[in-house]
Amino acid sequence: MRSFSCWRATRSADALLVAIDSEVVGAVDILLNHRPKRSSRPTIVKLMERIQNPEYSTTMDVAPVILAAHRNNYEILTMLLKQDVALPKPHAVGCECTLCSAKNKKDSLRHSRFRLDIYRCLASPALIMLTEEDPILRAFELSADLKELSLVEVEFRNDYEELARQCKMFAKDLLAQARNSRELEVILNHTSSDEPLDKRGLLEERMNLSRLKLAIKYNQKEFVSQSNCQQFLNTVWFGQMSGYRRKPTCKKIMTVLTVGIFWPVLSLCYLIAPKSQFGRIIHTPFMKFIIHGASYFTFLLLLNLYSLVYNEDKKNTMGPALERIDYLLILWIIGMIWSDIKRLWYEGLEDFLEESRNQLSFVMNSLYLATFALKVVAHNKFHDFADRKDWDAFHPTLVAEGLFAFANVLSYLRLFFMYTTSSILGPLQISMGQMLQDFGKFLGMFLLVLFSFTIGLTQLYDKGYTSKEQKDCVGIFCEQQSNDTFHSFIGTCFALFWYIFSLAHVAIFVTRFSYGEELQSFVGAVIVGTYNVVVVIVLTKLLVAMLHKSFQLIANHEDKEWKFARAKLWLSYFDDKCTLPPPFNIIPSPKTICYMISSLSKWVCSHTSKGKVRRQNSLKEWRNLKQKRDENYQKVMCCLVHRYLTSMRQKMQSTDQATVENLNELRQDLSKFRNEIRDLLGFRTSKYAMFYPRN
Repeated sequence: MRSFSCWRATRSADALLVAIDSEVVGAVDILLNHRPKRSSRPTIVKLMERIQNPEYSTTMDVAPVILAAHRNNYEILTMLLKQDVALPKPHAVGCECTLCSAKNKKDSLRHSRFRLDIYRCLASPALIMLTEEDPILRAFELSADLKELSLVEVEFRNDYEELARQCKMFAKDLLAQARNSRELEVILNHTSSDEPLDKRGLLEERMNLSRLKLAIKYNQKEFVSQSNCQQFLNTVWFGQMSGYRRKPTCKKIMTVLTVGIFWPVLSLCYLIAPKSQFGRIIHTPFMKFIIHGASYFTFLLLLNLYSLVYNEDKKNTMGPALERIDYLLILWIIGMIWSDIKRLWYEGLEDFLEESRNQLSFVMNSLYLATFALKVVAHNKFHDFADRKDWDAFHPTLVAEGLFAFANVLSYLRLFFMYTTSSILGPLQISMGQMLQDFGKFLGMFLLVLFSFTIGLTQLYDKGYTSKEQKDCVGIFCEQQSNDTFHSFIGTCFALFWYIFSLAHVAIFVTRFSYGEELQSFVGAVIVGTYNVVVVIVLTKLLVAMLHKSFQLIANHEDKEWKFARAKLWLSYFDDKCTLPPPFNIIPSPKTICYMISSLSKWVCSHTSKGKVRRQNSLKEWRNLKQKRDENYQKVMCCLVHRYLTSMRQKMQSTDQATVENLNELRQDLSKFRNEIRDLLGFRTSKYAMFYPRN
């Protein structure tokens, strides 16, 4: 009797799987209602016994959910979840629990594929909508987990990357169901429970765009570049200057030039009256971007003037004093450093260093600080005059000039990030950034080859004859080239590097001092010939192919990549943390002073009885506002899910209708073709064809 019940349960489970696979909703409903009930959930011991069984298979309370999720059938998943079917919970890749160890020992391939099947189930849009209160957040987190899994389990990398792409597209399609700006505002400003809340912004009903920042953090390019999201960002970006986009090109240029010329006056106006109508216009992200850009261009102008006002009389001064323009530059540098410190404080170290713009700014400001610090040290320590050729190689003034030159290069390269706002130059700037990453990968291979040939040539020529006539020249820069170039490791590196650009002649590799060195010259020629083939012909062509692939990859997704990069740049101007540009941001504004006094008074009053009551009331008000926002978010999310399901059903119906129409057309075409063939062959298709003679 027990074997019969087991056989019946097995047949019922198999029938349920077939019904789910065929997506027959009625049959699934009947089978679920007549499904034998299990007494209890299996324990670890029972699961271990099943795993050790040669006929081991997945438990039947999990397989139907996985199969229905693979089919992405919303109705069947709803029925299964109503039956309290257990949802699969995958273990980590490196999990060493008893169950995972037993599965790995029994069949590692089956265990890996079972994990992949579970993630296929969890990545199902229908399952996410049914089981998650915040489907967008779940899609973000799941895509990040799948991307990490693709780097760990490289054997199934394509499968995990495809699932991650599916989650990203689901979040994008869900956002596309928003029909007005109010719904977009609720979605993009929603803050999850584990994110820090801006209480002041919540009470003042400011836009924090927490969900959009989270999308950028999870690298959700499809979500950020979606049309609805970009339209909302445009509205916030221009703010009270929404009419700027509809102006003619000449008026746009005049507006930008006017703001760029009078930016110090505008900064002072905002510093004095930040809450006025004029101050609110300056506070818009678009105006902040222009004012900050004008301030940075002024800083670059001061750098150019620095070389023009250079005093030739102080050329041989070992410790020159700082000029007026030096103090102006120091003010700007302090302002830029203060801006980076504020951004680092509010964003955190990890998020701050993820932006290449912040990394470049950090290096540039550090170089400027080191430059002026060395100048002050040189001025306090050295007061003599001497020719520069007699100075020590690491004299503070010389080191400061070298650091200052390198910082100037970085200062102008920082303008590349302003190209992101342009639809023409932005994709080129993104392509250049991707190419630099590929060049870093190529550099690892090139340095290995360079090091290998450098060691060989140095060992070949380091015991050779040293010419006394060339003691004042170094390496390939000598007029009479010889093997003295390879007597040092650094000299060999320089020679091999410049050989790529045809600045080192092959004669330096094969020069002989006597007939006894003919074999040595031959070996040198073979080494340099091999180097020429490996580096000049193979590796350089490989680099060109890598750069072309990177450019083509960006060009194929140009619109998405550019909009995502532009959104990251725009978000840095949306908050009110860094409204004023350098050097005005180092001046304490009345708004900052009022906030400090208000915070101090609240802290003092919080220790009194009235202050405690007032604080409890404010906390209660804040909780009510947070609860109201969460309720609005749930209402909007329900609407988006309903519209998403409706659009899915419409697509399926249109596909089915198109399939039926195609079948009918195909049937008619086949019928016509059959009649034409019969007529051509001389057959009568009528039922009286037998009474007619054949031609």
